Amino acid sequence: MDGGSGHCAGRIVCPYHAWTYDLDGRLTAISHRQEFSDFSPDRYGLKPLETEIYKGFIFVRLKPGLPSVAEMLAPYESELAAYRLEELQPIGRVSLRTRHVNWKNVTDNYSDGMHIPVAHPGLTRLFGNSYGIEAQPWVDKMSGYLRDVPSSQRSERMYQSVLPHAPHLPDERQRLWIYFKLWPNVAFDIYPDQIDFMQMIPISPTETLIREIAYAHPDGRREMRVARYLNWRINRRVSAEDKALIERVQTGMGSRSYSPGPLGRNEVSLRSFAHRMRELIPESRLEHAPAPGWRKRRG
Repeated sequence: MDGGSGHCAGRIVCPYHAWTYDLDGRLTAISHRQEFSDFSPDRYGLKPLETEIYKGFIFVRLKPGLPSVAEMLAPYESELAAYRLEELQPIGRVSLRTRHVNWKNVTDNYSDGMHIPVAHPGLTRLFGNSYGIEAQPWVDKMSGYLRDVPSSQRSERMYQSVLPHAPHLPDERQRLWIYFKLWPNVAFDIYPDQIDFMQMIPISPTETLIREIAYAHPDGRREMRVARYLNWRINRRVSAEDKALIERVQTGMGSRSYSPGPLGRNEVSLRSFAHRMRELIPESRLEHAPAPGWRKRRG
């Protein structure tokens, strides 16, 4: 099936041999049926997928066995309710950005708290010392409050001053930026003016596709349009800073002298992610890559 979206007229037809499936995945017709002996259509249906609708977002899981999105985000259910996610409308198209790094490099950077004051001067000007991180079993949360002290940078200073009151949010969330990362590679950037959805999709061991789109509540006010534009300008710079960081990290990981370093006690999100990776892939505990063929030997 081609394209990112579309409709099927009641059936799915393979363009190669014209095998035909109904919309629940059952094989209903094949060409040259007489050439297949002892053929059972029930054995050749499309593979089932888990789907879930959470607050208006549709999630697809290729392999069962993990908690639902609702279960993952349960610790923050009351927080998310304030943002009325079901009422969001897209304010742009899905964008695709390639990063020539391992996907865990991208997700670790997203949840890393210690690099914010070092590598993101803009966020530090906006948040001061309010940036914090916390980890639940299946979701990380990072957040910071916008300071009242005007930034020395024009776009940030304008955003601080022009950001209007969001009618659907309580007072304590009017100046709050929150980031949620679900295990293992899905994230929500939640701002008072808009919400960005992001996926970090592995393409190869050293290539990741970042898929994202912005949503917002309908609001025609000029100051809200300006705030969203300034938000984009601010976060475009943050994204460029992160791109440079993770590419340099990936280069370092490719060095023959590379060895992993320690995690600070306060990096609770990175610790949680690493712990779960080691549970699922015990070989990741090794100091060096396992010998060739280790996957076969495990079976």
